[in-house]
Amino acid sequence: MPHLHTYADGDFFLAARAAIWRVRAYPEIPLPVLVDSYLTVASAAAGYTQKLFMPPACVFHQFHPQGVMPQRVAETVGTAEIEAFIRNVTWMLTNGEPLILNGEDWGYAKETFEEYSPRSAPG
Repeated sequence: MPHLHTYADGDFFLAARAAIWRVRAYPEIPLPVLVDSYLTVASAAAGYTQKLFMPPACVFHQFHPQGVMPQRVAETVGTAEIEAFIRNVTWMLTNGEPLILNGEDWGYAKETFEEYSPRSAPG
């Protein structure tokens, strides 16, 4: 089993587009936690390696109030969710294959967005 940093590891997850498509990004599950660790383990199971950038490299962190998280976790994550998470990540690392939780229409697949390129802007 590879050594992976999985504690609050999803504030900034940088990967090639092909890697994100291979594991279908963060799992779209109704839990406020564990999705970042799930993505890290799924990526490792798919054969990608994790690189940690230590100081003086840049660290990116999206601010969020810390006082809210323990309450959200207590309200939504129970023993069953934790046990399922452990089973899933253990299976992925043992079998060397990610468990894909998102369907083919993950993310914004059903949405249409207008594209804009700064290079084509008048000026």
